[in-house]
Amino acid sequence: LADRIARLRTRAAEINARRPLDDELAQRLGGAVLAPGLLAVERSFPLPLAHGATRIARAGELAAGARRSLPDAAGIDAGDLLFLATETSGLAGGTGTAAFVLGLAGVRDEALHVRQLLMTAFGGERGLLEALNAALRAHACLVTFNGKSFDLPLLRARTRLAGLAGPDQEPSHLDLLHVTRRRLREGWPDCRLRTAEERALGYARTDDLPGADVPAAWQRWLQRGDATALPRILEHNREDLLSLAGLLALLARPTRREAPLLHAQRGAPVIGP
Repeated sequence: LADRIARLRTRAAEINARRPLDDELAQRLGGAVLAPGLLAVERSFPLPLAHGATRIARAGELAAGARRSLPDAAGIDAGDLLFLATETSGLAGGTGTAAFVLGLAGVRDEALHVRQLLMTAFGGERGLLEALNAALRAHACLVTFNGKSFDLPLLRARTRLAGLAGPDQEPSHLDLLHVTRRRLREGWPDCRLRTAEERALGYARTDDLPGADVPAAWQRWLQRGDATALPRILEHNREDLLSLAGLLALLARPTRREAPLLHAQRGAPVIGP
């Protein structure tokens, strides 16, 4: 047993010696160190923005999509919107699962600003959750895809485990999975985000790291210091956020091709082909 422990300690020391420091990793990813074990990577996407066949013409279009999709969103404007997507250490959920990437996007000055928080060690989780709570307090409308069933319950559980208090009042929550099921899906094989991208947005990802492979890629970083896949994980998460914005813009002005159920329900005129 003593020999085994010694070998494990030697292996851990070798891995740590090969693992890039946070400063080096932040430089490689084009980000900055927020705290030990936590990096931030930021990108801005000026509007108008094309995402597949869908074009987000202006910020007001996103607010219009929210108002059209959420009953209590009558007073929402573009600056109130907070898009959220996570990457987690496992897809089953539960208290043993952690969100190691928190992707947040907001609208300001006719641009979509994306801020991604990446945990490089579990010690960075508290800072990630504190940033989440601050963002929730600052926005009136949260936009996710399956966030009501997966992302938010997971983040709430991790917040409690960290001994942190969540916001006194959470923002309104627009889960686009449910809106897509009601208004867009007709004849689709499923209602995954990837399917919505292809069928509604006309968008096909290239060289994307599949979501099912993301947890194992992060484990390779933790266990072996292998940072090869980290840029692809962040890119996958950014694509999720852009697709959320694309779906919301589409819901502001859907055509019969993109939203046959919406047109059938409301008798809306054809706006496009």
